[in-house]
Amino acid sequence: MKIKDIRTTRLSVPLNPPIADSTHVLDRIQWILVDVLTDEGLVGSSFMLTFDYGAELLLGIVDTELKKLVLGKDPRDITGIWETCYRHSEYIGQLGVAAWGIAAIDIALWDLLGKYLEAPVCQLLGSCREQVPAYGSGGWLSYSMDELLAEVNSYLQRGFKMVKMKVGSHDAARDVERVRAVRKLIGGKVHLMIDANQAWSPHQAIAFARQVQDQDIFWFEEPVAKDDLDGYCRVASSIDIPVATGEREFSLEAFRELLVRKGTAIVQPDALRIGGLTQYLKVVHLAEAFQRSVAPHFYKEIDIHVLAAIRNGLFIEYFPWLDDLLVQPLEISDGMAKVPKLPGFGFEFKAEAVKEYKL
Repeated sequence: MKIKDIRTTRLSVPLNPPIADSTHVLDRIQWILVDVLTDEGLVGSSFMLTFDYGAELLLGIVDTELKKLVLGKDPRDITGIWETCYRHSEYIGQLGVAAWGIAAIDIALWDLLGKYLEAPVCQLLGSCREQVPAYGSGGWLSYSMDELLAEVNSYLQRGFKMVKMKVGSHDAARDVERVRAVRKLIGGKVHLMIDANQAWSPHQAIAFARQVQDQDIFWFEEPVAKDDLDGYCRVASSIDIPVATGEREFSLEAFRELLVRKGTAIVQPDALRIGGLTQYLKVVHLAEAFQRSVAPHFYKEIDIHVLAAIRNGLFIEYFPWLDDLLVQPLEISDGMAKVPKLPGFGFEFKAEAVKEYKL
């Protein structure tokens, strides 16, 4: 079996109304679909999420730079293809855009391997559970208090046992008020996580954490800038709330430093930024060696297969953004996501959705 083509498709889905966290205002989601085609008719698929940032670059790294490296190769040689793409990118930089492109191809190859073997990806990894906990994510800073509580309540009505909200506004007192309001709504049996999206200095993050530590916060995500390792260590050693981070890290080495220096209690790899499933697995096993838990960032259709096959996985992150575009979205009941039984990752984009939103 040989790879005969790689095809990309770009979708743009408006967000109405726009939403905002502490660092970005978002008015649309762009999805880049990547399909690896073989001479035997099998197709492996993946996708990348972006907003108005670098979509052309992400398309370009796949279409004009990496595609030529993998045509004619056996798609089952996943590690070999990853290494070929990684070595080729050395001169321009193996992190950032290159990592996204390598990841998109890598994830599609894992999907293809599952289809070839007629097994879900979690079984290729050694699955150990059929359901994975999911948390309801959102709580945007652009929401009014009423909108925030309405979203949280919608998650409660669907049976979610964990919710996450944004903090990190210029008015910390407003954030404290919102955290307390959400905790009052959800009661004491639902986990509450907060996410500052790198908004604060270490001093500000510590001060804020001390104001909400009586609210039983399950984790404090991205309290400071991702490249402030000293800041992460300072925050983690100064507060009683576990720190979570990692979604913007592009290398195994970055996670190693966070773990060695005790800068985080929970690691949050992003399947695309880290370079695909091949690297993702190294991160989760590294975290296990340090007795740390894993709560991956965003890509629930991919993440569920990983967490179904590891011992140190916590929860997958639930956003509804992709559900209406898929033939069969993840089935979630009482806060538990059912692991798909279909071959590969088990997702397929609706033809009509692709037609409607294609650029």
